[in-house]
Amino acid sequence: MRNALLCPYLALCNLRSNRRDYLPFLGAASLIVCLFFTVCNISESRSFARAIPGSGTLHGLMTVATLLLPVVCGPFLWYINSFLMKRRRRELGLYGVLGLERRHVGAVLLFETLYSLAISLVVGLGAGLLLMGLSAGLLLRLAGITADYTPQVAPGALAITAGLFGVIFLGCLAGSFAHLSLATPTELLREDHAGEKDPRFGVIGCILGVALLGGGYTVAIRAYHDPMLALMVVPVFFLASLLAALGTYGVFIFGSIYCLKALKANKGFYYRPQNFVTLSGMLHRMRKNGAGLANICLFGTMTLVTLCCTLTVAFGQGEVMALLGTANRPGVVSLNLEQISPEEITVFFGTLAFLGIFFGAAFLLCTVLVMYYKQIVEGSEDRDGYIVMRRVGMSGGMVRATVRRQVTLVFLLPLLMALMHLCFATPVLIRLFDILCISQGTVLLGSGAAVVVFVVLYIAAYLATAKAYYRIVSG
Repeated sequence: MRNALLCPYLALCNLRSNRRDYLPFLGAASLIVCLFFTVCNISESRSFARAIPGSGTLHGLMTVATLLLPVVCGPFLWYINSFLMKRRRRELGLYGVLGLERRHVGAVLLFETLYSLAISLVVGLGAGLLLMGLSAGLLLRLAGITADYTPQVAPGALAITAGLFGVIFLGCLAGSFAHLSLATPTELLREDHAGEKDPRFGVIGCILGVALLGGGYTVAIRAYHDPMLALMVVPVFFLASLLAALGTYGVFIFGSIYCLKALKANKGFYYRPQNFVTLSGMLHRMRKNGAGLANICLFGTMTLVTLCCTLTVAFGQGEVMALLGTANRPGVVSLNLEQISPEEITVFFGTLAFLGIFFGAAFLLCTVLVMYYKQIVEGSEDRDGYIVMRRVGMSGGMVRATVRRQVTLVFLLPLLMALMHLCFATPVLIRLFDILCISQGTVLLGSGAAVVVFVVLYIAAYLATAKAYYRIVSG
């Protein structure tokens, strides 16, 4: 009996002792559960469909959102779990050195995953149930609907939410098992001190990354100028996004290393005191964490695009209302403004704004959390190096200046590339909003406002995570 309870007890102790790392993860998972359940409950609710006029449009958009949220949030949770496992590799190696077999360590990881899933579902579904009336009221207000509607729980939404996140956490567990099985206990203990190597096929990866990125940008620009591509704007947008995403990974993982090595080869630049430590630290970071910066860039881009679309919809609703009853422009695929009613426009645009708020919150959460975990993992890896620097005479002020330069440069790169992605996505968004009869000027206004909001939020997140990094390296 005692042996049977050992693994569950160790799992509980592990979560408690690593609570500083796991609490942000569990909080994010709970919020994602809450967001997904809210959208899914509206989509699955039959009483909502009966009570709300124009519910067909609402149901269709909510169903699409229910399908899209897991596509983004599932890989995000898996990626954050891999960060946590990377941070705990010495702990896992110590278990093996102390005599625990891999099946026992695997059982501990299983119970940790079950505890994490239970906490996320209980907190997330609880918050979703408590906020159900508020979220439904927000949707109805944005959609301009006045109805006597009492929110109800759809059992199907509870089952879908529990099943979906059970599968996602099962995928996280599979990743943890892979991390455990691919290395011996002594390798896990030594992994922190392993040297970094340039990634394999670096030249090919760099060239391919630049080519894919250029291909995505080219598709986006041609969609604006080519009438045939403009007719297929939605698949073109997804194609351009896919090419740009793959190219972003190539540029950050491979291209950044070759740019830094070129700077290092410039002796006059490299052997200056303010550049020597900064450039060496940057090269170390990009060799080990280029993919993490690419993820920050992509989540930031998704946040930017979602903000842009949401603000454009908000700014453009009055513009579309003013065009109702007019004939469509020849050769332009758009809403039939002669046959659509103001109520339908309000429902459609209000639902888009509601989903934009939810998706924007989810993407922003992903961006901030990846930044946070990247900082604490890199802080733990860099701490010993900064201790050595202080021992050889580097003052606290010099350490702070070096940290500030490195962290600023590293986190400016994803921001700058995300802004560049938005610049090239804007022509496609202009064509996309042509379908909704929203003018180019309104799309540009929405893009500008989105950039201002996102940059402010990004800088705030950067300042908070930089403090966490400095606390670790100066401890």
